[in-house]
Amino acid sequence: MQGTDMNTVMQIKNAENWNQTVEDWQFLMRSGSELCLVAVLKNRVIGTVTAINYQNRLAWIGMMLVSKNHRGMGVGKLLLNTIIEKLKDCVSIKLDATPAGIPVYKKLGFIKEFTIDRMVSKEPRTIDTDQHRETPMGVSRILESDITHIANIDKTLFGADRSDLFRFLYDSHKNIGLQLKKNKQLKGYLFGRKGSDFVQVGPVMADSTLVARKLLCEVFQKLKGQSVVVDVLGDKTDLKNWLFSIGFSGQRSFTRMVLKSNKFSGKSENQFLICGPELG
Repeated sequence: MQGTDMNTVMQIKNAENWNQTVEDWQFLMRSGSELCLVAVLKNRVIGTVTAINYQNRLAWIGMMLVSKNHRGMGVGKLLLNTIIEKLKDCVSIKLDATPAGIPVYKKLGFIKEFTIDRMVSKEPRTIDTDQHRETPMGVSRILESDITHIANIDKTLFGADRSDLFRFLYDSHKNIGLQLKKNKQLKGYLFGRKGSDFVQVGPVMADSTLVARKLLCEVFQKLKGQSVVVDVLGDKTDLKNWLFSIGFSGQRSFTRMVLKSNKFSGKSENQFLICGPELG
């Protein structure tokens, strides 16, 4: 993928009503240009796939797109086989599959890990946070000096070092990043980014549903009047019910799938919202 491909890439993305921006594509290209691929027919881009490789421990495949006029030609299979070959030295490869993609990925050896539910709101209702004030927990903005500490903790919870991703999110959308501490101990953190249609809130990593809710209360106050999308782990029933109660609706589900080892699975009990299907 080249910078000159961006107009066509965005056209293919927009045709699917996906939320990514040019800045998202550029981050993926900076993270590993050899892992951002396009399929070309007669000098025109007709498909894309990306991957981000977290230190050869864990790689994430995303942005698997084929132009509607060129489906059924084996383009997707070609892109997937090529990107998997490029990731052959990576211990674990993951992706978040749409229902239509699951049979394709199964044939390549991917197996299910868990489900993720996408929820959207045109404007989350104003949240009354009084119920949390008796708890000595404080939410504050993430500062640049906090990122290394957060990334060190996240390495255990997520399974790999996401320092570069967090710096990208901080640099481009620092007003969204929040952390919660209790007695000076980090209990949870939240990042987000503005997409073409929605603000994507996530990842959210936390010690408990209470901490995740507190972080989300604060960020929804900041995002008042804006449309929001969140991708919630399927087992976080209490959090999903709360999101429904404040105006979110379910849109669709993804299935997290893994190829080869799942050695770096992290701690799913602390994972509440993912960063997005293209980033994990």
